[in-house]
Amino acid sequence: MITSCLLSLLLACSGGPAEPPPKPAEAPAKKEAPANPETPEIDVKTLEKESDEVALVPSPVETQKALEASGVDTQLAELIPKHSFDLEADGMDHAAVRTGVLLADVLLTVKTAKKPVLLKRIDAVQKGMGQLKGGKDIDLTLEDIKERLEAEAVTRDDLLKEFDELSGAVIPELEFNGQDRVVPLIEAGSWLEGANLVARAVKKSGNKDAAEKLLKAPTVVDYFIEYVKTDGADKAPEAVTKKLEESLQELKQVAEKTDPLDDADIDTVIKVTNAVLALL
Repeated sequence: MITSCLLSLLLACSGGPAEPPPKPAEAPAKKEAPANPETPEIDVKTLEKESDEVALVPSPVETQKALEASGVDTQLAELIPKHSFDLEADGMDHAAVRTGVLLADVLLTVKTAKKPVLLKRIDAVQKGMGQLKGGKDIDLTLEDIKERLEAEAVTRDDLLKEFDELSGAVIPELEFNGQDRVVPLIEAGSWLEGANLVARAVKKSGNKDAAEKLLKAPTVVDYFIEYVKTDGADKAPEAVTKKLEESLQELKQVAEKTDPLDDADIDTVIKVTNAVLALL
């Protein structure tokens, strides 16, 4: 949806190194500091990949800002439907994608939703985190947020900052019982919800230039496809994951188009994201 700002290492190339000035005769030679065995070696390629992935997936808050910057003044929060999710469905992939959608809804409505509605959405995120085995700390954090919200002891602006921090920094660091694919699937859920809402906002506004900027992001789609694929050809994927992979492949075709996007492309984004959301 948003062209990512990928990390690049800039190396300045110059001529051959100049000869260092001779040391004064009286200057004693400096001893080299011993290597610290506790200092890990820096893997530049790993850091580069991780930085790319952090920049790659926009948060719902960033998505709203990008939409406004593209000339579309529709608030995504106004387009969120009343999801009829099955919160008892606790398959790992199912719960991860659903929790990502719910987290996106919280982020987009935290400043405007009525207190009972927002509390209900936070409850749903908390339930999802429990199903994913996110740990005691995240549960206590969400419980604290609900208590402060109930007592009106926190501003909505501060709540937005807290949830943006949870989404962008805290949740990606959680172990989720050792399941590496959980965080990308949570991100995929948030991104799918954002893509659906953006496509609907763009269609409503008729602003095709915004569609070009926000819906053409094949690298983002590839990032999610990598994690959605199941391990082993003989492993039957669950319905949600299978539909998610199929939908991502369709979204990739739209994202890779060299021609400008048209109404049919925007309708495709709405249709395929709706298909995944309907399974949750």
